[in-house]
Amino acid sequence: MWPILWHNRLSLLPALAVLAACSTPYRPPVVAHDSATFPGIASIVAETGARPVDVLLVHGMCTHDTGWAERQIGRITGIVEDHAPAPAAQATPPRVEVVERTRRLAGGTVRFHALVWSSLTAGLKHQLDVDMTGTPTDCTAAGACKPKRASLNGYVKDNLLNDCLSDAVIYQGESHVAIRDAMVRTIAQVLENDPDSEAPLVVVAESLGSKMLFDALSAMLESWQPQTRALGQQAARRLGLLFMVGNQLPILGLAEQRAIATQGMRVGDALQRFLDLRRRQPNRRADMLQRLAVVAFTDPNDLLSYRLLPARYAAPDVAVADVLVSNDKTWLGVIENPMTAHLDYLANPDVGIMIACGQPRVTGCR
Repeated sequence: MWPILWHNRLSLLPALAVLAACSTPYRPPVVAHDSATFPGIASIVAETGARPVDVLLVHGMCTHDTGWAERQIGRITGIVEDHAPAPAAQATPPRVEVVERTRRLAGGTVRFHALVWSSLTAGLKHQLDVDMTGTPTDCTAAGACKPKRASLNGYVKDNLLNDCLSDAVIYQGESHVAIRDAMVRTIAQVLENDPDSEAPLVVVAESLGSKMLFDALSAMLESWQPQTRALGQQAARRLGLLFMVGNQLPILGLAEQRAIATQGMRVGDALQRFLDLRRRQPNRRADMLQRLAVVAFTDPNDLLSYRLLPARYAAPDVAVADVLVSNDKTWLGVIENPMTAHLDYLANPDVGIMIACGQPRVTGCR
């Protein structure tokens, strides 16, 4: 019996020797005492920020080819991706986003450039989140206080005031110059990328966007930077048709006037200032400043909108039209949804047809 067991144990020695030969005593690695610390590729990348990092690979003895390079680059890349910490999220600076599309319309080509500026005010508006309507809570107890609010009042407060009117307050306050300058840069970018510097320019501006546009164009016409000023002059020359929906110039203009006017003080809103600057631009020929058609659409039940009043703007170089529309139903002659009244001008088919076909309609327009 014993000889058999001893024989079996002896037969295991080769297997044990193989296992011993395959041991990995330094996995994980052991850093020798008094060794210096050292960075890795990931930490170098993190320290350099936006600058690129160059990694130089040099092979050793024995014959190698480009396959070696591909394998080593792939290995290092995979290791860094698998083990390095994910880079900290970078806060994207607020900017005006431009959405551009080209369409074949009415037998010609129309290039759309939509300016989306909401990210410029989003940060400040979040301060009002605490006031948003929610499930009522016991405001005498610990935790969030959500007072009971009538459903219609809550709807108007959350949307028309906290989300919409807050934009106007922010724009007319300390952030005015920064937002205006962001619009200037974006408009200049659109104009610079336009292959035809004299093509007709049509503007459709909603609500606060009208004032933001006029402020930006005026700033361009007064800019000390020759390129920006030249692009502003180009926009002023090309602009032939302007549609304004939900016009807010009268109420927003109050923030730029003094309650007690001084003698000789000139009062004018953003559109008047732009038109005045437009007239004073140097023109090489008389027809470079075309007649501008300004069309304002107003729903009388729109709480944030005002008629344009043609008498304030009409001139030999400007034609003004005020158009009254209904964006939604008026219930029992008492109320129209205040949100659709202010926000749904372009969803109103009557407004869309006038923007597309004019008034009276162009021949052949359905």
